[in-house]
This record gives sequence, C-alpha cells and structure tokens, in this order.
Amino acid sequence: MMKLEGKVAIVTGGGGGIGAGIAEAFVENGMKVVVSDINFDYAKAEAARIGGDSIALPHDVTSLASWAEVREAALRAFGQVDVLCNNAGISTRRMLLDEIPPESFAAVLSVNVTGVYNGIKTFVPDMRARRSGHVVNVSSMNGLLSHQTYATYSASKFAVTALSEALRGELAPFNVGVSALFPGLTRSRMSLDPEKGAAPDIPDPRVLASNMMEPIWLGRSVVKAILANELYVISHPGHKEHLVARYRALLDSFREPSQPDYHPLPMRPS
Repeated sequence: MMKLEGKVAIVTGGGGGIGAGIAEAFVENGMKVVVSDINFDYAKAEAARIGGDSIALPHDVTSLASWAEVREAALRAFGQVDVLCNNAGISTRRMLLDEIPPESFAAVLSVNVTGVYNGIKTFVPDMRARRSGHVVNVSSMNGLLSHQTYATYSASKFAVTALSEALRGELAPFNVGVSALFPGLTRSRMSLDPEKGAAPDIPDPRVLASNMMEPIWLGRSVVKAILANELYVISHPGHKEHLVARYRALLDSFREPSQPDYHPLPMRPS
C-alpha cells in the first residue's frame, strides 16, 4: 500500500473546485503538492489557502512543452512526482451536438482527453521505471451516463474512463496504481455556470448550489482510493440506479451472433 506522507503530487486544474479539494486533501495527508492551472492567479490563491508544502504553477495541459516546464519546476521544488492527478477540464454550453461549433468540440477534447494523455506521457515513464506511483484521472458521472445537450463533455469523459481502465492494466505489473474519479454535482466555477452546469432541469440556482458536494470530500475519497489502490471512485452514489439500468440494457443486447455459424475466439478479461 502506498503511503502518502512526504510524497509529491501534481494536481492540474487545481485553481478551484474538485482540483483544489484534491490538493487540499493531499496536504492534509502530509504531501507536497504542485497546484497547476491555466489561470495562474487561481492557482496561487488556492495554494495560499491550502498552505502546507504547496506551490502554484501556470499550466496549459494541452501543451507538452508546458508539461515539461511543470515537471522541471516540480523536480526542482520537491523531487520526483509520486502522484499525478489529471483534473483539468472544460465544458461547452448545453447545446444539441450538431450545433456545437467545431472549435468548441475540439477544445473540449484537447483539454479533457489530450490533456490527460499529455500528463501520462510526461510522468508515467518515471513511475514505471521506479516501479512506484499512482495516477488519478478525473472523469465524471457524465463519463458513465451520457446526457442530452451534454454530448461533447460526455464523450470526453467516457474517453477518460476508457483510457484509465486500460492504463491500470498496463501499469499493474510495475506497481503503479490508477484511479478514476466520477464526480456528480460538486461546487466549482463550471457547475455554478448557468450555461455549463450539469442540472438544466433545476431552474433555481439556489437549489442547485445547495445540492452540490464540497470539493474537499471528493479529495478525501481520492486519498482513500490511492491508499487502497482502487480503480473506481464514486462520490455520488445516488446515480447507481441509472447506471444499473444502462448496463442492464447493454447486457440484454447480448443475443445470438449476427452470423449464424460464427465461432469467436475465446476472450479473456484485460
């Protein structure tokens, strides 16, 4: 089991919301934390609020050059990074998929998917070589359950779910863990944005805000998952019945092969 005290973590998108909650929970457990964000002012404010051994860095997760700069700064400040938390994410306005501008679709995929890949590309080789470390990828309940007018965001988060599951199998032989966080409504700038929030059927913003979980509790769930090396981190269990219905529909779709005489090769779980 990985011990966290004295370990080094980087949390992207740490300038508020879930990222700030994860960074705060890491500091609670004696970790040294790099709080990175595209908005450096936000990152600095959160690092100052969290205190402990935390520093702020400007960071564009879509740029491998920016990742290289963050890696070098982390090495200078704290040494090797033990925990990579790919949290940075963006969304679009709630719109029909065919009405999403191409540049908006591309931007969401660039931050939410390529940004995660870039982090893995930058830090996982070191972890694999040391045979130690942990990767946390922040997906979403939208990465398990798709929602109308939220297709772009859901597509990006389903991708994060898939790559997290595959990466866990790839890294298990090297003693490197992988966890995926699936948040529901959590207090953040994005969830409070009336055009980008995840609950369009709740008209009163005060009702919406009162039903949001505080980010620190998601951070503490992530800490528990790292310590137990758990893949799935579900912070909002109220969505379970909808997920059960989705998988039941999928399983019910397994019938006879489309080709009557088809004999597939035996499949083994990954």
